[in-house]
Amino acid sequence: MFAALTLDLGVWPAGATEPTTNETAKVKVWGFGFLGNREMGRLLRNFQPDGKLPVVVDRTFVEDATLILLSHAHDDGYLSATLSGDFTMTDGSQQHLAWTNAMEALLPREFAARDAHFRLQGGVRFYYNSLEFDGVTAFSKRVASGYFISGDMLLQLHGNRVFSPAGLSSSLAAFREAYARAGYQEAVVSTNQVTLDESTGAVTVEVVVHEGVPTIVRSVTVQVHGTNETQEVHSTLNPRAPYSRLWQQGLAQKLQAEQNVKGFPDAAVVFSPLRRETNATSIQLDLSASVTTGPFVRVGKLITKGNRRTKTSVLKSRIKFEAGEPLNRVKAEQSRQSLARLGVFESVRLRYEPVDDGVRDVIYEVEEGKPIALSVLAGWGSYELLRGGLEFENRNLFGLAHDLRLRAVQSFKASKGDLFYTVPEVFGENVNLFAQGSGLRREEVSFTREEYAGSIGIQKRLVPIKTDFTLRYVYEFLNALDLASTTTTQTGVREAQAASFVLELHRDRVDNLLLPRRGLKLFSMLEIASASLGGNVDYQRLLVGASYHLDLSGGRLLHLGVTHGVSFTLGSTADQLPFNKRFFPGGENSVRGYQEGEASPLDANGNQLGAETYTQGNVEFEQLVTKNWSVVTFFDVVGFAQHRADYPWDTGLYSVGGGLCWRSLIGPVRLEYGHNLNPRSHDPAGTLHFSIGFPF
Repeated sequence: MFAALTLDLGVWPAGATEPTTNETAKVKVWGFGFLGNREMGRLLRNFQPDGKLPVVVDRTFVEDATLILLSHAHDDGYLSATLSGDFTMTDGSQQHLAWTNAMEALLPREFAARDAHFRLQGGVRFYYNSLEFDGVTAFSKRVASGYFISGDMLLQLHGNRVFSPAGLSSSLAAFREAYARAGYQEAVVSTNQVTLDESTGAVTVEVVVHEGVPTIVRSVTVQVHGTNETQEVHSTLNPRAPYSRLWQQGLAQKLQAEQNVKGFPDAAVVFSPLRRETNATSIQLDLSASVTTGPFVRVGKLITKGNRRTKTSVLKSRIKFEAGEPLNRVKAEQSRQSLARLGVFESVRLRYEPVDDGVRDVIYEVEEGKPIALSVLAGWGSYELLRGGLEFENRNLFGLAHDLRLRAVQSFKASKGDLFYTVPEVFGENVNLFAQGSGLRREEVSFTREEYAGSIGIQKRLVPIKTDFTLRYVYEFLNALDLASTTTTQTGVREAQAASFVLELHRDRVDNLLLPRRGLKLFSMLEIASASLGGNVDYQRLLVGASYHLDLSGGRLLHLGVTHGVSFTLGSTADQLPFNKRFFPGGENSVRGYQEGEASPLDANGNQLGAETYTQGNVEFEQLVTKNWSVVTFFDVVGFAQHRADYPWDTGLYSVGGGLCWRSLIGPVRLEYGHNLNPRSHDPAGTLHFSIGFPF
């Protein structure tokens, strides 16, 4: 079935009779699927000069629509697609037109319709049936094929191997650029054979490459030619790197930056070859880099433009130099980036305006974004079921670039509200001050969790090690309601006021937050609560973990995760450790044979007691079946101890299972079943989970 998209159109062409208020013209797009129809409607709207569709469908609109819709169909492999249009004209008559080529859409100048229905009939879809390479040695066949088709799926469906002439040309150009970046400057990439089967859509392509030998930069002799205030400087670099235009551009920027910091903003670099020695395996290249510093320049005025809501003083505080200083383009760019990090501007542009030969004004032009945003939140979890909420954000409170965010979320099991207030870079570069308030009431399996908290802290990005550091003071009211009498007497404090310092380190090098394929994530959290800080309990908690994602090629992905938590108390556990601060593993993001919190110590009646220490491991293998669908198998394990005296664990639980994953626009949608290998008397045999998001 095909879904339809209805668009209300907006401007009346010259010469046509203006409709009444109730005579809004409509455009319908069929044949691209539900989401595809919506996307085509968006493209038709954006293609108009003012971003608004006309009220009357005129000749220009139809010609543009034909070009957009047929081009999209061809790019999707439907090279013989037919686009038809049914129009209700402004005089009430009907017209039917059809095109197989956008150049055929020639309509009379007086064409004017109040309704238009476009329908695509794709016909045969063309796809790569066979892709062969001749002369390729610098890349493996899998890597080479990746420039033309994605070979990572278990099922090689036609939709994943789409062929189009334009796509083939782009793939050849990308493959040619890959050779150039690898140093093969003389590589020739072409097609020797392209055969299309018009009845089935199968396409056979043979790619022929004449590689030549790579060019390696053996040395670079750098000569800096200064003005009367400087002397000529000579140096030699030995990069031993493959030569490419991109590599040369990077070296030129580095040499220019060395002069920019000294007040020479017009430094220029000219490369010339000194020697080329060719052997059987490579071309050894010696280069000369001539750096001309240009005139010495000082800063004139510092000017900011375009800020209407944001206070000028906020912008000035981000500019790290003053009038009269040597014009340091590196420092000027760093100041531009500092302005951009405020998060309130759509763009920040930097330009220079000469005052005289030795002075230039530095001008920052900003374009402010919309400060207010209201978002609708929605999700699903196997335990909480449907989650929904609202999030309000003001990104430029008081014109100071302060960020205020309010969030309210409701599910079948929990109610939660959060307030975040952030002052960006108040103590220096990448150092943010924040305050947070939160409230949570959540029905756990064996008790009701009720928590209210306020905190204040700082966050800093440790750029050299790509790690986020957070230190905050937290005051919490922690209540565990509806506990069974046996649970209350065995573990923790039912009602507590906890005051603590919390230190967090987080390093995320994963390639994608929602759909990771490769990368490493590390996190740690140390919580130190003391009555001397304002609470009535003393305890310490440590939580550390890591996840690693590895692409095994062929659409096979390996995901590994480990988490360890342990609590300490200066007094006895029953007197000091709040029940809410115990560990409750289990659930869709933990051990998947259990519901949320069920993989923890239990009393004789099956009530949750929570653990003082636990260690959890996750191993998941994922195989892409198509571009958006995959199958997963997993093994989850947790070891825990009710009391820290039995550290690291005295009980282990194991789950195995599998499921399906759909890579949707909002993240992975997962349907999984975990089977428990060694269930206890009160444990389920297994649990079915339906969730949105990656589990660890």
